[in-house]
Amino acid sequence: MKNEVILSFCIWDFNDITHKEINYLLGIDPYKIYVKGQKKNSGNYNSIELIKENGWIMRPPLDQFSSFEDQMNSLMGIIESKMNNFRIICEKYYCEFSCAVFIRFDNGESTPSVHLTARYNQLIKQLNIEFDLDLYCLPNSAV
Repeated sequence: MKNEVILSFCIWDFNDITHKEINYLLGIDPYKIYVKGQKKNSGNYNSIELIKENGWIMRPPLDQFSSFEDQMNSLMGIIESKMNNFRIICEKYYCEFSCAVFIRFDNGESTPSVHLTARYNQLIKQLNIEFDLDLYCLPNSAV
């Protein structure tokens, strides 16, 4: 199995704006949304755990096998093209780049790199965006 990098831009914990208003303000349809109070696992009838905060998730138009650098450049391009509107959101709500790296050991691939460039540093100087990185080392099998 191949290594994967899943990169997202996330907006969390907003209560005074709707998901649709964020869509309209940014001119972007999200990859996923979380609605506070709804079931966390809506596909499971027996699930009782509820979502604790509103969330709006944007992913780059690339797949999880694209490099971190390509995914980050894609997301930064989207954000930079709408900088003023993202500034409004990032000043008011918790925003982060969320990166999950799934490393399959013994698959013949090198470990994916996560390199934050000067362009990234310039962007976060202008916007209040956190960076969250999760690493998962998994066997090279579909278990």
